[in-house]
Amino acid sequence: MTAPGSLRACILLLGAAILSTACQRQPDLVIDAAQLFEPEQEQRLELFHGLLLDDHDIDYRVMTLAGAPDINALAATVYDEEAIGSASSRAYGLLLLVDAASQTVRLEVGYGLEGFFPDAFVAYIENRQMLPFFEASRVSDGILATTELIVDRAQRYALGETALDESWLSGTGGAGATARVGQHTLPDSPAPTGPGRPARSPEETLARYLEAMANRNSDPSLTIYTPQTRAMLRDWVMTPAQMDNVVSSYRRCRAQATRYDQTGQLAVIRYPIPQRRCAPWFFHRNGEAWQLDLTMMSEAVRFGRDNSWHFSRGVRHPYEFAFADWRFDRNGFPLE
Repeated sequence: MTAPGSLRACILLLGAAILSTACQRQPDLVIDAAQLFEPEQEQRLELFHGLLLDDHDIDYRVMTLAGAPDINALAATVYDEEAIGSASSRAYGLLLLVDAASQTVRLEVGYGLEGFFPDAFVAYIENRQMLPFFEASRVSDGILATTELIVDRAQRYALGETALDESWLSGTGGAGATARVGQHTLPDSPAPTGPGRPARSPEETLARYLEAMANRNSDPSLTIYTPQTRAMLRDWVMTPAQMDNVVSSYRRCRAQATRYDQTGQLAVIRYPIPQRRCAPWFFHRNGEAWQLDLTMMSEAVRFGRDNSWHFSRGVRHPYEFAFADWRFDRNGFPLE
């Protein structure tokens, strides 16, 4: 797939009647030597490349390997030979190099991007994000999830949001450092704390969920989850980086009053429309306890290019009652 930035450059060159080799050979955005990706996964990575290039002028590439003697030396070689940064007007280049055989990962950060991706952030995503996916043998999913965190970090930096309260700021390691399974450079996550007591209100359930995320507690058996959610979470990889990102995102938002359906069995906590990064939460009452329904959220809620949430088109759900006073565009985004 042709990168949007490269296509734009070619159009400008051709419009000026200039023949350029840049138009003759488009860069490889994803080089999957380890054959990890399904076609739709590779397309999603190429979409992320377009978002980073168009919104932040960052030329992002991904390469997988089936074995490399020295991933550090190879990263520098690949960066130069693939001309990473050439699609950026400011030569901003970023390379995610993953060796599936040795379970190592390296993020090569080009000059000028230190503000976007400082040393602590690089060490953080390598040790707190990518390695858990290695351990679960879900490398391709890990690369996609890591890329989403890279996009989120770029967006936060562009918006001028401070990093002082972000967990990765306390990490150690250098930009471009290599991480391997079992070689964590950050403190270990707390152990799961068990199911806990039932929550008596949707607000209490949400508070306990965010507390669990803050404690990096990925235990799927917590009683704050519906039975269907527990079954779903048993097959998920929830990394410390993802849990930290949830807490960081929702710390910036202020919830509206909880809305209940006519039966009193369903509830929704939503946020003002301008707070677009904070998606609504769905709850189901089980006896006296309120439980978080993440299964329906995973089906009905999606996130756009700037991490703004929207409803998936064509997906009906029993929590629609809470949005009867809102209007949505044809893509499911709420309108102010």
